[in-house]
Parts: sequence; structure tokens; C-alpha cells
Amino acid sequence: MSYIAFKKKFQHVLLLSCTLWLAFSMFLSAQIENQSYQPFMFTLESDDLSKMTSNSELDITAILEAQKQINDSTKLEIKYWNASYPSYRWHQIMVEAGNNSSVKKNGGRMAILHLAIYDALAEVWKHKKVKQRGAPFQEHSLIKNLGKSTDYSAYICEYSATAAVAHQIIAYYFSDQKTVLDDKLEQFKRARLQSGLQSENDIELGLFIGNTMAQKYIDYAKTDRTDKLWAGTVPYDKTLWSGSPSKSGVMKRQWRPFTLQSADQFRPGPPPTDWTADMEELREFYRNNNSSDIAWKWKSEPIWDMLLERKILEYNLDAFQAAYTSAVFHTARFDATIAAWDGKYHYWGIRPFQYDPEFQPILKTPNFPGYPAGHTTVAGALATAMSYLFPKDKQFFQDLALECSESRFEGGVHFRTDNEVGLDVGEEVGQHVIKRFLN
Repeated sequence: MSYIAFKKKFQHVLLLSCTLWLAFSMFLSAQIENQSYQPFMFTLESDDLSKMTSNSELDITAILEAQKQINDSTKLEIKYWNASYPSYRWHQIMVEAGNNSSVKKNGGRMAILHLAIYDALAEVWKHKKVKQRGAPFQEHSLIKNLGKSTDYSAYICEYSATAAVAHQIIAYYFSDQKTVLDDKLEQFKRARLQSGLQSENDIELGLFIGNTMAQKYIDYAKTDRTDKLWAGTVPYDKTLWSGSPSKSGVMKRQWRPFTLQSADQFRPGPPPTDWTADMEELREFYRNNNSSDIAWKWKSEPIWDMLLERKILEYNLDAFQAAYTSAVFHTARFDATIAAWDGKYHYWGIRPFQYDPEFQPILKTPNFPGYPAGHTTVAGALATAMSYLFPKDKQFFQDLALECSESRFEGGVHFRTDNEVGLDVGEEVGQHVIKRFLN
């Protein structure tokens, strides 16, 4: 099937899903308007929160004393930690910690981080709804407002809950970065108090909720099978993929999914037994092209992550809306990865350069089977999730998923069939993830 024909087919399928997307977007609008954030997995069961009271006069004094210590350097810290939405900085810190750590990266880390943040903020919001209170700078004229104020209750600091979650979870995955993370948490706490937005008690309550929620997710992560290593053997068959796969990579199909009933829930049918037509289409493209801008673009840039951040900022989502959005996004990516790798290691689909040893792809082919394509399975899931979260931009996300699919074909690392099937599987996973968040 040609790219143009496939694009029409994919758009037709997505058009049929328009009614469901409209229902989803109406739900999201209602969720945002009513501010009813339901936790994904965990809630707090302890009564300890109600025992953590404060002396308002001491709280005022603490803020005033903290603001006396402000200088040019701390002004920058205040802006750094209190701008944007809470998880923005900590997501970047997770990436930075992974880059600086000698500890092996774990594929579940981002989903665990953002789901824990979301559940922590759902808990914070539950308490804010029943205790309305202005920010310290609103109630005491001597306190300056040096941060981003909100129109909801200042009771319990959502930024602190986020910081506590991130501090613990990032340290769990990258233990050799704990000293750096401890320093960042102290910087954050100082900057939050100096902002005049919340009292010491609000900050401590947020930290308590965040620490408690983080531990629940860390306990869960210890059972999610993302640390398991493969001990099997590659099947010997010249019609299948061959190589020495990563022992952790093979096990992605056995990760514990967040929403799927099983890894094979959306397993596609078998790949073609004859790849002749697919291979000829690739050869034809390479006869007419010796490079591909989109192939390099999708190989080298974290396009979906940057887009998510951009859309959250474009739509000016608050802390709770941003946490919900990030949780849906990263859950969709995680479960789509499981679905793709289930298909890969069930069928062991051959790659183009293996099918035709004379074929020289533009990109270096990843060291695992091809069918269905991982990039496009994830793209299909994320385009579906993003269309639900930002329905006005639906066409843009759909077009982006198609471009991602085409990039893997033009890069020569996948047959078009790999990509077509991947988009279909990803779209099914994305719809399933959304339904889970709606329940």
C-alpha cells in the first residue's frame, strides 16, 4: 500500500473514532471545569494529615524571615522552581539524572513518576476542595508575592507534593544521584517558602502526601517486572529476524501493564509470509532518494515529549490538569511499548536489511525484530491520547503519527506493513488507556 493510500486509510479509521473522541473531550472539559480528579491507582489511608497543624503566626514569621534572605541568586531560584507547572522541572531532572547516572535506565521510570505525581495531586486537590484559604501574600500585607499565584485554595502545596514524589522516585531509579537530588529538594523548599505562596505547614503537608504516594509507587515498581532479564534463545529460521537482542529489551513484553489485561490483548495477526512487495517499495524509494529529513528527525529528537510540554504551556493548564495530562500520556506510551514488544517477540519479524542483504538503509537498524514497528505503535497511542487531551489539535497529532510512520519506512528500518500495523495497534492501546482513566 502506498503512503498516500495508507494516509487516507488511517484518516478514515480515525474519523470513525471521532464520536468517541468527542465524548472523551467532553469528559475532560467536565473534569477540568469541575476539578474532580480521581486517583489512578492509590489514595492515602492515613489520618496523619489531620494531625499536622500549624501556628499561623509562626508561619507568617517564617515567610518574612525567608524573604529577608532573598538576593539576586535566590530570585533566580524562586523563578526557576515556581514557574510553569510542578512536574515540568522534575521531569527534566529525571532525564538529567539518567544521563548522569551509572545505573542502568529502567523503562518504567517515567510512567511511575507521572502516575505517582498525578495520584499525589489528586489527594492534594481533595483536601483543597474542603478547605479554602488564600495564599500568605493575600492575607498578610508584609509578605511579597514572588511566584505564580492561582485562583484555588493555597491549603497544601501541590508543588511540594510533586517535589517529594519526584525526589524519592528519581532516587529509587538512580540511587547514585541522591546527593544531587537532596540538594535540589532543599533549593525547592527554600524557593517555595520565599515565594509567599504557601506557608511552611502547607509545604510540609504537600511533602508528606508526596512522600507517602511515592512509597506506594516504589513498592509497586518493585513488582512491575521492568528489571527482568531474558534467558531464552533466538529461533533459527532464515525467514525470521536474527541477532543478539538485549536481555532486558526482550522482556518488555513481560512488563506489568497499567491498563492492558494482558500484553497480547491487542496483538495483531501474523506478518506476511512473503515480503516481496514491501521490499520492492523500499527499493523504489531508495532508487529515487538518498536521504530523508524525517528519518533523522524522528530518530534524534524526543518529539512527543517536547510536544506534550508545549501543549500544556500553550493551553495554560494548571498543576492538576498538567498532572492528569502527563499521566495519560506516559501510561499510553508504556502500555503501547508492551503491546509492540509482545508482537515483536511473538512473531520475530524480519528486518529489511536481513531480508535483502544488499539493501543499505539510511538509518542503523535497531537490534530487535521489526513487526510491528515500535515507533509507530507508540505514535498511534500518543496521537490518540493527545487528541483526547487536546481535541482542537487532533488533526495535527494524527498527521504527526503518520509522519512518524513514514520516517521509519524512509529510514529503511521497517517495511511499510510494520508501520501500518503498529499505528493500528497503538490506536487501540490509546483508546483503551483513555477508557481506564475515565472509569
